[in-house]
Amino acid sequence: MGSQISTTIVEVRLRSEFSKTIMKLGAERFYRCFNCGNCTAICPLTQDKASYPRKLIRYAVIGLEDRVISSADPWLCYYCGECSDYCPRDADPGSFMMALRRLLIQKYSIVSKLFFNKIAASITWVVLTLIAALGLYFFRGHSPNLESVDIFSFVSLDFIHDVGLAIGIIVGLSALLNLISMYRNIAKSIPHSYSKIESRYLALWIKNFFKTIIYEVAAQLEYNKCLKKSRYIAHLALLWGFLGLFIATLVIFGIDFYGLQISKAIPFVVGSVSGVAMLYGSLYFIIARLKKKEFYSMYSYHTDWVFLILLFLAGVTGFLLTIFIKANMPMPSYITFATHLIIVFDLLVSAPFTKFAHAIYRPLALWISNTTEKILEFGEHVGR
Repeated sequence: MGSQISTTIVEVRLRSEFSKTIMKLGAERFYRCFNCGNCTAICPLTQDKASYPRKLIRYAVIGLEDRVISSADPWLCYYCGECSDYCPRDADPGSFMMALRRLLIQKYSIVSKLFFNKIAASITWVVLTLIAALGLYFFRGHSPNLESVDIFSFVSLDFIHDVGLAIGIIVGLSALLNLISMYRNIAKSIPHSYSKIESRYLALWIKNFFKTIIYEVAAQLEYNKCLKKSRYIAHLALLWGFLGLFIATLVIFGIDFYGLQISKAIPFVVGSVSGVAMLYGSLYFIIARLKKKEFYSMYSYHTDWVFLILLFLAGVTGFLLTIFIKANMPMPSYITFATHLIIVFDLLVSAPFTKFAHAIYRPLALWISNTTEKILEFGEHVGR
């Protein structure tokens, strides 16, 4: 009897700790849920077989941590706020889903925990910024041209190439390892045979991969189901603004370093349009979080702010750099260029471990979820 009581106490304590972890990540009222199912019914993204956020809240309340961690559902939610608007218990299920995504980011990579603790995050950002600043100081050109703007007299092209390549490899490998960790967790929640890309389902996996990239990543059609169209446009602008700038940077890099035969006017136009789009998207969400008029913007975790501010500053410094170069202002150009590089360094190096990571986690979750659902439907049809 004493052993049973002891076991029960331990289980209750573990469940309590799991709930506290979720609450600390932004879901401060989810325990109020009495499982009415209204959140699932009102959600514009749920379909016949979907049961989030109701199911996940129930798992969290009773302490089924493994069930929560192995679910792809947190990534299928776009946090439109409808569930929170209509929750009769004010449990704010939308914030709960957002908190779960923060939790999962930490679970997929131990490094991510450095960015979700405020003290550790502050130290980490300072260290990253110092590394970038010191790197520029010791490896920049020691005799920059002060008569006219020459960026590569300030920071050599070879240095930018080598550091950029190193960052790309590190970020790419980190993201890949995190995606593998995510897949292994999600695979626990679906039938073993369906979690593998078997030859008989290979065509379906490939087809759904491209559908996910086109419809859910590029066009964000699931997001478009949310009622706030302006938010959808801002999210799309943020996504394509960043991707456009990244592509434009790669093209310019190819022209400067590898002799790519393309007019610089093309990446300049693409970069300018993309920069405006990214500034609009980031500013939209920054203002929304400051106003706190909608449920999705009422609670802002520090990682949300850092992500948006870094994107915004990257866009601002990019435009300022262009202006200073065109105006032939050497010193302002060099200082702005150094600041821009530090901001971009902080943004990219932390990408696999912060909110930025949802850009790769969500597509994988959508791909796995949509494909396994089709396979399960096929199995049920064959069974009948």
